[in-house]
Amino acid sequence: MIPASTSSAIQQHFLLDGDDTPRAKSTGTKRPAAGIGKDSSGDSDSPSKRSRSTVSEGSRASSPTKPNILRSLQNPIRSESIDSAKLSDDARQLVRQVRRFAAGFETVPQALRESMEEAYPDDMDLTQNVTYVPDSQRASLGDDLSHRDVASICRQAQGCQHRNEYEAAWNSHVHGPLLSLVVELSCHKSTVGSTNVTTARLNPRFKPMVDISQAPLPGKVVDFVFFLEPSNVTEMEFGALPWEPNHGHDFNHILHGPIANRPIAISMETKREGEGQTTGRTQLDIWVTAQFNRLQELAGIDTAGLPTLPLLLTQGPAWFLLLAHREQEGEALVTTIFEKITLGDIARPSGVFRVVSSLLLLVHWAQTVFRPWFERAVTGEHVVNVQRSITSTKW
Repeated sequence: MIPASTSSAIQQHFLLDGDDTPRAKSTGTKRPAAGIGKDSSGDSDSPSKRSRSTVSEGSRASSPTKPNILRSLQNPIRSESIDSAKLSDDARQLVRQVRRFAAGFETVPQALRESMEEAYPDDMDLTQNVTYVPDSQRASLGDDLSHRDVASICRQAQGCQHRNEYEAAWNSHVHGPLLSLVVELSCHKSTVGSTNVTTARLNPRFKPMVDISQAPLPGKVVDFVFFLEPSNVTEMEFGALPWEPNHGHDFNHILHGPIANRPIAISMETKREGEGQTTGRTQLDIWVTAQFNRLQELAGIDTAGLPTLPLLLTQGPAWFLLLAHREQEGEALVTTIFEKITLGDIARPSGVFRVVSSLLLLVHWAQTVFRPWFERAVTGEHVVNVQRSITSTKW
């Protein structure tokens, strides 16, 4: 865990105001910057307060952040193909496994194949080589989906499609219940959970920063997360965390009490069918950059030790997987979003099987890859030279 004195050294570079985007102190240049801010709500002359008169709340809400703005930050956020050579070996292995499920292989219980084909004769993907047996990888990840579960998910997704429902209805009728079902099916259901985080706020200390001359970045949160349930290790380290003003201890990059002691492993943004892919991506980009800032602070390491993080994006019934990675280029901390794998369409039975199988694999990743990394991070096992690697870094 990073020492409190080191955390203070990190924060002193920047000023911010409440929920506004953190701003770097003006240096006479127009260049955007990115970083962690320090709460200075009592400072009426702070740059972020002075900026309020130049950017109205209306303009913030109506002007989506362009990808080029994110690429132009001092610590940029970029996009690359998920087939990029920059992916780590572990991330490549995850991609290969997810693609196998996304293609339909070994996603349907052998005992259900005949009944599913009879019930859904128009879903031709169910007639392919899709079944799995008890000793398969899919079987090792968790319990079988039932015919009733598949029919319910499809019916709810199709209903939202036909009514052209808004995002909130998709979340309450389809996505939330599906994520809860995945957790219940998983062999890790006692150690990994999911929840809706739409009422959370990004912790201003970890938001990507922009120069005072730039319009603020949006601070919206994502919709759902998979998190790690407390362990003996995390419970012991939680109480040793520095206190977040007016909030308390928190492992995460958000201010959200219900999961403050439950580290976020996988994040998900949802949008209506056919809408919001650009804004959804922007929310994920800013969100995961803030998460990397927090993880790097907790672990007290440079970027070489950070994990690649899975991200989920939906548009109506269509589910997609992206991966996020951070690396150092000179003095810049570059966050790269690798996109994307189409997991499936949950308005179709074959799509439900594919998406659920992929999500079970991601839950397995959260427990077997992310949890060991996180527990090493908070106990200080990653730290080699905290003062050198962290205090000299501007987020």
